[in-house]
Formats: sequence, structure tokens, C-alpha cells
Amino acid sequence: MSWNNYPALGERCYTETLPNGLRLRVVPKPGFAGKFAFLGVNFGSCNTKLPLSGGWQTVPDGTVHFLEHRMFCLPGCDPEAEFSRLGAESNAFTDYAMTGYYFTCTDRFDDCLRLLLRMVLTPYFPPEAMAAERAVIADEIALYDDSPEDCAQERLCRALYRSHPIRIPIAGSRRSIRAITPELLRRCFDAYYVPSNMALIVMGDVDAQAVSRLARECLPPDFSPPPARPCGEEEPARAFRHRTRRTLPVSQPVFSIGFKAEPSASPLLQELTGQLAAELLLGESAALYESLYTRGLIDAEFSSGFTRVPGAAFLQAGGAGRGPEAVLEAILQVPKTGFAPAQFARLKKSVRGRLLRELDGFESTCYRICEAVFAGEDCFCDFALLDSITLSDTEAFLTQTITPERAALSVIAPEEA
Repeated sequence: MSWNNYPALGERCYTETLPNGLRLRVVPKPGFAGKFAFLGVNFGSCNTKLPLSGGWQTVPDGTVHFLEHRMFCLPGCDPEAEFSRLGAESNAFTDYAMTGYYFTCTDRFDDCLRLLLRMVLTPYFPPEAMAAERAVIADEIALYDDSPEDCAQERLCRALYRSHPIRIPIAGSRRSIRAITPELLRRCFDAYYVPSNMALIVMGDVDAQAVSRLARECLPPDFSPPPARPCGEEEPARAFRHRTRRTLPVSQPVFSIGFKAEPSASPLLQELTGQLAAELLLGESAALYESLYTRGLIDAEFSSGFTRVPGAAFLQAGGAGRGPEAVLEAILQVPKTGFAPAQFARLKKSVRGRLLRELDGFESTCYRICEAVFAGEDCFCDFALLDSITLSDTEAFLTQTITPERAALSVIAPEEA
């Protein structure tokens, strides 16, 4: 156990790996009323393989997300109702790379943390509850299917990647979730819900060593090695398909453009470089953004960013507008080098300021710390990494990534009258 101090940020972080392998990080916030606990499982929708007899079994699409839903169930206890009784708000999510369970409270923090740890470490999958859960998730899938933005994003991933699991919707499909059984959920739990494959992040006015003692008290004491997490076959650099189109009742096209990037051995450094590159090329202060907006090709909701998961990464941009093809062509034609150093310096200051502001947001900070833990990085490494990125690095990233071969365009077009 140790304390890491970050005087430039005014932060300190308690760091410990428990004997059972759980990574614990506590960021004290003296004087803050709210307390936040985040338990991350290094198991996301891109982990579609289950260890089986020396090999691998492919699980139905949406299994990881289904398991997240079913963890809110304990023998003789409704965890959501119990969190509410304790005065806490709880929630969970599944993304491409991890599953997260969390709560926020002002009082009775220890009781809430015991409940969270008990809930996530207790496999309880009564068969009679499966049908109701399928109905809930089917409704969630229907909402995604009716959302032009979600459809554009999902179809973009399927266009960029031939086999990487990022092309699979996180919630699966109505058909795939029918194949999920309590036995399958239990096997996934046994394989991936082990303390060595988890990280517990706590922020608030709490005693770090007391949190450590409570975690030791509530969690299994023995160490089990973390499982392997295969993420599909190696992908070629070029996009799998360059165009995908679907019609929905929209007034104008909704689109998402992606450029496939090479996976990096330094994922958080690549993520920050990709974010800088996206903003340098397509952020609201960029000349290209102003040109596209002035020509009426994009609206004020147009945005850009960078997505990275193990084995896959891409720069993307999208919104609504009358000329998706023209937007893609303009992005491909604009110079990828020659940006003004002063513009880049302002952009880095802006990103740094955003990261500093987020330190007061417990949920986003805990997520970033957990992401760094699973990547084997220091929990506040973003700032040092950001300082290390040069304009030349960012321009080189743009030159390599923004090419016709790596590009895909996903369009949700209006239905014909």
C-alpha cells in the first residue's frame, strides 16, 4: 500500500493491491459531502469468448450486458430498493471494454459499500426472472434501433471492422438474448468476476485504510488469476466496408464518419493523441468545421472524438446535415499538417482545463482511474501524457489515419415519400 501525491493537481491517491488481486484506489476529498464508490470489472461487450475445456466458447451477443442487469439481484433482497433505503443512488453500465457498478451517497457509506460488494460478488440467477429481464432488455434494444444516432454509430463499427467484437451492439439483439441462460451467466461470472479482474475506486471524505479493511472483510480472500480476454483476430488497416446506409423517418441525413487507427501498445497516450487530433482537425475552432458549417453541410450538433478499446481504435465525427459524402470528401482533402503551433498550444490548454474540471466530477474521474488501472497506467497519468504530445505527433497521427482506405461512412437517410 502507498500514497501517490500529485501536488500540481492538488490530489493524492491511496494505492493498494489486496492479496486476492483487487486493485484499490482511494482519492480523499476532505470537506465534500458526497461519497462515490465505483467497482469496475475488466469484462466488456468486446469479450465474447468464454474459457471452456482448454479452448473458447463464443457467447451470444449481449451476454455481458445481460449479466450486468442480472447482478442487481440478491437472495431475499432487492439491491436497488436497499440502496434507496440507505439514501444512496446506484447504477451500472456495460461498455465495450468494462462493466461498472457504482453508487453515490452522503451518509452510511460503509453500509452502501458492503451492499455493492455483496451484490457484485454474489451469483444469483433465478430462472424465473430470465423472461422478465429479456423483456426489459428487448425494450432497451428497441430504443437503440429507433435512435438514428445510435444506428449510425453501430453501423459505422460494422463497416470499419470485419471481425472485431466492437461491431456487435452492446445489448445484443432480440434474437441473441433469447439464447442466454442462467447456466451461461454463471460460467461468465465464475470466469470474469474474480477480484483480480476488478478495481475498486472510491472518492470522497473517507478513510482510505478503513475502505481497505472493509474490502478485505467483504471479498473472497483467495487469489485467482485474471482470465485471458481475447478480442478477435488481428484486423487489416483498411476499413471492412466504406459505405453503409439505412433509411429511417428523419428529416435530414444523420451520419457518422470513422477512420480506422492502428491499435497501440500505449492505449491512453493514443487516446489523448486521437482526441487532440480530432479537435485540431474538426473541433469548433477548426477552419474545416467553420467551412462545413458555413456551407450548411453540418449543424451545430456536429461533433468529433476518438474511440479506443483493446484491439480497435478509430477517429470519428458525425451529426446531421444534407451532405455526408461532401463532409467526408472535405475531411479527406484538408491538409493534415501545417497547423499553427499557437493553435495547438491553445487546444492542449483547453483539454487540460477540461481534465482538471472533471476531477471534481466523481463519476467521470473514477471511470478514468479504473480505465487507467486496467491499462496498467498510473491513475493520474493523463496530464503527463498530454504534456508529452507534440504537434508533430498529432500531425503524424492525422496523416496516417485520415486516408480513403481507412474511412467508412454510415448514413441514416430519410425515408422516401
